[in-house]
Amino acid sequence: MNDLPDRDQKTQASERTHEAATWFALLLDDNTPPEDYERFRAWLLTDERNAQAYARIEQLWSGAALEPTKTEGARSRRSVLKMTSGIILLAGAGGTAWTLSTRPDFSTGTGEMRSLTLADGSHVELGAASAISVDFTPSLRRIVLHGGEAYFTVAPDSARPFLVEAGSVKATALGTAYSVSIAPERTTIAVTEHHVRVEAGGRSVDLREGDAIDWEGGRLGDIAKGDADNRLRWRDRQLIFLARPLGEIIAEVNRWRKGRLVIVDRALAARRVTAILDLNDIDDIDTTLQQGLPVSLQNYTSLLTIVSARK
Repeated sequence: MNDLPDRDQKTQASERTHEAATWFALLLDDNTPPEDYERFRAWLLTDERNAQAYARIEQLWSGAALEPTKTEGARSRRSVLKMTSGIILLAGAGGTAWTLSTRPDFSTGTGEMRSLTLADGSHVELGAASAISVDFTPSLRRIVLHGGEAYFTVAPDSARPFLVEAGSVKATALGTAYSVSIAPERTTIAVTEHHVRVEAGGRSVDLREGDAIDWEGGRLGDIAKGDADNRLRWRDRQLIFLARPLGEIIAEVNRWRKGRLVIVDRALAARRVTAILDLNDIDDIDTTLQQGLPVSLQNYTSLLTIVSARK
């Protein structure tokens, strides 16, 4: 009998979360009438826990994945919400990192892949929701990966090293083809030809063909021999995750799927699972996730789906 109050509190918290998600989905619509904003404001002020629940949804949305196609209108609408509610909402700064202070030279949208040839003859394949900046000088070919992933086939030029920077990680080609990907929790380098020198956290590692390595938790991990192919399956529109946190998997799927999947439960997001996902069947990806993973999905609109633990 003593656990009844706890169950009631959990039920109330769950209902509040669903209310917050419903409001968030509604207010993403550009055609939301003014009276709905007033009802939203009243709901926020009814109970401070409502505002906390909404802030949590907002924070999860902003941090779930990069979204290069987000419009200025969407950003302005959220600014209006912050001002009219009288409550500071947690907006998160990562969601549109490259659209503000740094404009990329090349980018892709959700679900989009792109191939291009750089001025030096090097070839680049950009994965979904990815962006790079290019800075070529007489002594250096420098690429900055702002988000997502890119596969490089480097044109020989002994006078100008080819360097890719992804956050704290630098990967210099030693006559090679390789991939660099960057996500909120992990940066990965995978080599398919020749060698790459990876530098991060004061450590330097040379990767050979077939090798992969992760920068995670502020350190370079061990070299994963023969694992490069798994890391590069996105080029064939397939994602492979081996004992990875569910939150990382969801964030990756968000780069390929229209709308946003959001995990509210931190423990669920940290749970490690293995999954193989076919991006050629992206319209049925929600069904695949529910069948293959211990989760349930609840759609609020085409823009927002809440991921929770299967009961």
